[in-house]
Amino acid sequence: MNVPLRHDVSTCGRSTVLRRTRIIFAWLAMSLLMSLLTPHLGAAADKEPPFITGLLDLPLSNYYLTPRGVNVENAGVIFQPLLLLNANLYQSDGPLSNITATVGVWNSIHSKNRSGNAPGSTSTPNWNELDFLSGLSVTLLKDWTFSIGYEYWLSPIDAFPPTSILQLKLAYTDSFLKGFMPKNSGELSLNPYINFFIELHNKSAAAATIEESFYVELGMTPKYVFAGYPLSIELPTYITFPGSDFYSQDSTVGVFGTGVKVTAPLTFIRERYGKWSVHADLVYKYLANDGVVFDNLTALPPHAGTRHPVQFVGGLTLTF
Repeated sequence: MNVPLRHDVSTCGRSTVLRRTRIIFAWLAMSLLMSLLTPHLGAAADKEPPFITGLLDLPLSNYYLTPRGVNVENAGVIFQPLLLLNANLYQSDGPLSNITATVGVWNSIHSKNRSGNAPGSTSTPNWNELDFLSGLSVTLLKDWTFSIGYEYWLSPIDAFPPTSILQLKLAYTDSFLKGFMPKNSGELSLNPYINFFIELHNKSAAAATIEESFYVELGMTPKYVFAGYPLSIELPTYITFPGSDFYSQDSTVGVFGTGVKVTAPLTFIRERYGKWSVHADLVYKYLANDGVVFDNLTALPPHAGTRHPVQFVGGLTLTF
C-alpha cells in the first residue's frame, strides 16, 4: 500500500513542476512578445498628430486689397495678423481621412488713419477691420477636402456695417505628381479648388443698398518644394464669376488674380518653439468688373480706381 502512495506523490510532484515550467515559459513568451511590440506601439504613438495645432501669420503690406477686388487701402503700411487654431477631431487611414475644426481671428491695422471721425472720438483710429473665423473640414481618400467656413466681419472705425459670409470649398491635393518627378528633384503639386462665397448679411464688395449675393471662384495653388532645403514657391491663381447684384454692376467675370509666394523656413530656431518661416509675396489682380472699379474710385482711397493693382507682402509665420 505504501508503494502506490509513493507513486502518487512523485506523480503529483512532476505535474507540479511541469505546470510551473509552463507558466514560466508562457511568461517569458509574453515578455518577449511585448518587448517586440513596444517599439512599434511607441512609433505609432509618435506618428499620431496632436489634437491642437495652430498658425500665426504676421504680414506687412503696401495694400489692403481683398480677393473680391475692393481696394480698401493703398497708402502707408498695412499690418494684417492672422491667428488660427485647429482641433484634429478625427484621424484615420480609411476613406474618411480627417475631420478638423478651426477657429481664428484676423485683423487689418493701417498706419494711414482714414477713420473720418473727429480726433479723440475713437481709441483705435487705425484699426480698420476685425474678422472672426470658424470652419469645419473633412478630408476623404487623403487628397479631397471639403470645408465649410463662417466669418463675421466688424470695423472698429465703422468703415462698413457688420457683415457675415459663408464659404463652401472643395480642394484636391494632387500628391500623385510626386511619382512623376525625377528622383531627388523636389515636390510639385497643383492643388486645384472650387469655392462658393455667399453673403449672408450685408455686402462684401458693394453698397449696402444692394441685395446680398454670391460668387463662384475657380483656382489653383501650384507649389514646388525644393529638395534638400525646403524652400517653396507657390503661384496662387484664381478667377471669380459673380452672381447678379454681387457688384454694383453685373459682369460674367469679376476678378482675375495671380502672384508668386516664396517661403523659407528659419531652421536655426529649434522645433520645440514651433516651426518658423518667412515669406515674400507679389500679388497682381485684374479687376474685370466695372462696378468694383467705379466703387473703388468713388468711395475708397484716392487713386484706388486702377484695374491692375499690385501688392507686395512680407511676413513672419509660426506653425505649432
